[in-house]
Amino acid sequence: MKRFLLWLWRVLPLSSGLQFALLWLINPKFLLGVVGVVVDDRGRVLLLDHSYRNESPWALPGGWLRRGEQPAEALVRELREEVGLEVTDVTLLDVHLDPSVPRADISLVCRPARPDARPVPADVEVRAAGFYHLESFPHPLREDQTALIRRALRRLGRADPADRPR
Repeated sequence: MKRFLLWLWRVLPLSSGLQFALLWLINPKFLLGVVGVVVDDRGRVLLLDHSYRNESPWALPGGWLRRGEQPAEALVRELREEVGLEVTDVTLLDVHLDPSVPRADISLVCRPARPDARPVPADVEVRAAGFYHLESFPHPLREDQTALIRRALRRLGRADPADRPR
């Protein structure tokens, strides 16, 4: 059966748009999230106090991708909507697949477009926002977010307090 369907796919005059639509219909769907590690020139990381998170309100910025949106575009949009921040040099840091649900989180690292940028909550989803050094975060973060921040700081050549000799 599979051989026949592949042959049919090859010989039928289907446009690439129709092929994509068919693939969309028959394949499983994933929620795609984006997480941003925004590091300023002083090595501080942007954290947001999210109004909808009960267990760990302080976290990295992020959100869901919209249909047809690229991950970097989604992060730029989320940061603009939530704290009025423009960013630059957006690059891939990590992709995490959630084994319990059909969801993938794409983590990106970037920096503010202006060195004097000050994030200001501009959306009901965010109560407070600020740049913090790893050793002075306002509240404990989830371990996965702390690990992500450490990875981003290492990639950027920033000293991680945990890596410094004591």
